[in-house]
Amino acid sequence: MKIDDERIADRLRWLDDEPAGPPRIDLPGAIREARRRRRNRRVAAAGAAALGVLAMAALPAALGGDGRAAPAPAASPRPSMSSPEPQPTGPWQGVCGAELLPVPGDPRAAVTGGDPDGRWLLGRRAPQGQGRTDFGLLIWEGDRVREVELPGSMQRLTDVNRAGMAVGSSSGTGTESRAWAVRNGEVIGLPGETSGGATAVNDAGRIVGYRNLVPGKPWIQRPVVWDSYRSQPVDLPLPGPGWEGTAVDIDEDGTILAAMSDGHPDKPARAVVWRPGAARPEVLPLPRVPGGTADRFLPMSLAGGWVTGTAERDPKVVPRDGIPSHPVRIDLRTGQAEVLKGVLWAGTGNGRGWLAGWVSDGVPGVITDTRSIKLPVPDGWRGERQGSVTSFSDDGRVLGGKLESDDQVRPVRWTCR
Repeated sequence: MKIDDERIADRLRWLDDEPAGPPRIDLPGAIREARRRRRNRRVAAAGAAALGVLAMAALPAALGGDGRAAPAPAASPRPSMSSPEPQPTGPWQGVCGAELLPVPGDPRAAVTGGDPDGRWLLGRRAPQGQGRTDFGLLIWEGDRVREVELPGSMQRLTDVNRAGMAVGSSSGTGTESRAWAVRNGEVIGLPGETSGGATAVNDAGRIVGYRNLVPGKPWIQRPVVWDSYRSQPVDLPLPGPGWEGTAVDIDEDGTILAAMSDGHPDKPARAVVWRPGAARPEVLPLPRVPGGTADRFLPMSLAGGWVTGTAERDPKVVPRDGIPSHPVRIDLRTGQAEVLKGVLWAGTGNGRGWLAGWVSDGVPGVITDTRSIKLPVPDGWRGERQGSVTSFSDDGRVLGGKLESDDQVRPVRWTCR
């Protein structure tokens, strides 16, 4: 790669949203695609664009099946902290402000997750040194920040519940990875002797993620659930032989969402859900988008009964900016899929079925059921409005993400009314 390519790739490695493990993405190809999309943007903006490509392209995989039902939801624990301060009430107006989150020492960091109320945000520091793969982690409660260290490398926290318990993963020796929970500041290794990672946790303390099945091939994975941070992981039953994927989210009622395919390299991603007590999972139909039925659907989150994600349909002629990526929400109560207005390359959803993330032109934004807005930059921010959103509260009033410009990568909290 050229020097500029190496610079972009280095930024992508520490901001990568994949579970811990060796990269499974063609970085040069992703960079070329990012450059095509950005057209005349600067190299720094290309890094943000390539991030969106990676988030769309990278999917973990799984293998096997035994037909066991998902465990019933556990009882909700009492929060270890007092309830968050009351949020503004009244209709959501889409008027937002932005502020940089405090970071001890080197300010370069990015938000990697948050809880449904927006009280807790998770973060990941930039590596301290060229080519390093060990990452310091951060947990914000309001403006208070706590530093967390996980053993291994490629450390990442991905989700946190209202009680402040966070989950994530790190890499160990070789291609092995480990799932972790952080509870009241204590780092706890999740039970299970196999390699894997944790991706999401609900208020009942149930945790979902994946386990690796084949040594040396971390992309061969299977979705699992821990009934609590003390419980052994349980394999989730698969839709059929050879299906691969990983659990990506869990709702408060215990419903689990996974991104899966049937194992064939040409088969696209599908959304798969397990309802509490069901013996078999449901493969959600591909949604209809402008031009016909989507060829692929990448589920990103599950909250309040809404599955949110992005759908694509390969057109005969590819537009200059690439294949359109349509924001889609699916109501699990009715099975109805709805395409929202706007373009979303990567992001997350909330309990209203809204989406937030990397919208057109690499700008962070919000797409609701009625409109789309672009999020502002903090006062004094210099450079372009490039960034993304990785945490979106259920009421739509608190978002966490990052902004980047030139050599800056800073964690940001947006508050809306």
